[in-house]
Amino acid sequence: MRFAVYATAALAALLAQAAHAGEFKVGSADGTEISGFADLPAQPARLTVVFVPGTGLFDRDAPFGKSGTLRDLVFKDLSARMVARGAATVRYDVRGIRYGMPPDQMVDLKLLAGRTTQNMREDVAAVYDWARSPGGTGTRCTVFFVHSEGMIHVARLAAAGAPAPASIIGVGAAMEGPAATLRWQLTGRDADSLEMMDADRNGIVTNDEVKANLSRTPSGAHGVLEPFLHPSGQWTAADIAQVRTIQTQLCEKHQQETLAHADTDPYPKAETPFTAYEWWKSWFIDDQPAGARLAPWGMPVILHYGDKDSQTPATRQIAAAKQHLPAEQLKIHLHPDRGHTLGPDVLFGPIDEAIADQIAEEAARAPC
Repeated sequence: MRFAVYATAALAALLAQAAHAGEFKVGSADGTEISGFADLPAQPARLTVVFVPGTGLFDRDAPFGKSGTLRDLVFKDLSARMVARGAATVRYDVRGIRYGMPPDQMVDLKLLAGRTTQNMREDVAAVYDWARSPGGTGTRCTVFFVHSEGMIHVARLAAAGAPAPASIIGVGAAMEGPAATLRWQLTGRDADSLEMMDADRNGIVTNDEVKANLSRTPSGAHGVLEPFLHPSGQWTAADIAQVRTIQTQLCEKHQQETLAHADTDPYPKAETPFTAYEWWKSWFIDDQPAGARLAPWGMPVILHYGDKDSQTPATRQIAAAKQHLPAEQLKIHLHPDRGHTLGPDVLFGPIDEAIADQIAEEAARAPC
C-alpha cells in the first residue's frame, strides 16, 4: 500500500512537470514577450537551473563555439548534461531575438534598439519568476547558471530585492564593476597580452614571440596579428607602457563621445542596433561590483574561470569576488589553458567536456 501511494504521488509529480516541459512564453515588466524552453528530466526534478547569457544576441541555445559540432550550442549542451543528472533547466531568447527563424527574420530591430540595463534585468526576473511559479517547472528551488555579463544582470536582480536562489554558478563571470571590466578591455588587455608573450622573460617581446603566443593571450580574441607586430621587430617595456597610455587616452575620448548620446539613442547606430545607448553608457559609469550587489542574497556562489580568459581576466574577477563575498560562500575553480567559455580558445567554447560535466554535477547537487 505504501509503495502504491508513493508511486501514485511520484507519477502525479512527473505528470505535473511534463505538462510544463518545452516552449514557454512570459511577459516582461514592460509587456515584451520573452520566449524560451524548459527541459525536464525523466524523473521529477528537485531543482531548476535558469541560464542567463552574457553579452551578445543569444538565443536559448547560446551558439558560441568554434568546434563545428553541436557542442558549440553551449547552453543546450550544458542543459542536456544537467537534465541527465536529474535537474530541470530553463533557457530563454534575449529580447529582440526570434528563435529558429531565418537570418533575415531572426532579429527585431526595434526591440534591440530599446534594450537597456533595466529591461535586461527585468527579462531575467520574468523568466526567474516563471521558473519558480506553479506554472513553471514545478521544482522546489532554483539555481542560476550565468556566463560573463549574465552575472551583472543577476546581481542587479539581487539589488532590486528579488528572492534569493539556492546558488549561482558562473563561467567567466564579471565580478568587477562593469566600468572596471571595460577599462581593462580597452586599456589593459593588449598591454597585458604583450607582456604575457615574453616567453623567455627577458623584458623584450620579439615579433617571433608574438607570432608564437598571441593566440594564447587575451588579445588573441581580436583574431588579427598585424597590430601586434612591432615595426622594429620587438617590443620594449617602454613600448608596452606607451600602448597603455595611448589606449587610455582613446578610452577617455570614447567615454566622452558615448556619454554625449541620449540614453534612448540606438547603439551603435540606428541601422544596426545592438542595444540602447543607456546600456553602453553603463560600461563607462557603473563601477559597483557584482559581488557587492549579490551580498544580500547570502547564498553559495561557484565561479569557474580559464586562466587565459579574454574578457574577464581571472585574477581580477577572483579578487573582486573575494573582496565582497565571504570565503565560506565562495568556491572558485581556475582552469589552466582555458578561455572565457572554458574551452581551448581564449573567447569561444565549447566548454571542455570534463569541466561541463563538473558544472552539471555542481548544479544537480546544489543545496536546496
